[in-house]
Amino acid sequence: MQAHRMRVVVPEDHRAIVEFPETIRSGPVELIVLVPPENEAEEVHKPAGQGRLAALAAELARDARPFRELSPEERSARIEKVMGAGRGLMSTSEEFARRKLEEIESEERKLGR
Repeated sequence: MQAHRMRVVVPEDHRAIVEFPETIRSGPVELIVLVPPENEAEEVHKPAGQGRLAALAAELARDARPFRELSPEERSARIEKVMGAGRGLMSTSEEFARRKLEEIESEERKLGR
């Protein structure tokens, strides 16, 4: 017997449609549902090994309303969350400019200028 793992979130109405991958042959199968303990339930929703932005995306996906339908306060809160999760992932423009100047100086030294 082969095991295939799929993570799902049980919706409020407790109904779900299961779509099996093409690699599973048609015919009888045994479906087993493993429910984590209450204190581990939040762990299931966090994408494993994908970091802050994936966790933030999962959190924001819980509210399916489009951004334009949010109140100004809700929009600001979402933007703050996104900025906070992304902080430190990219260089600031000042850091970028400093590195470029260092590269230019290095090249000029190589060329004897």
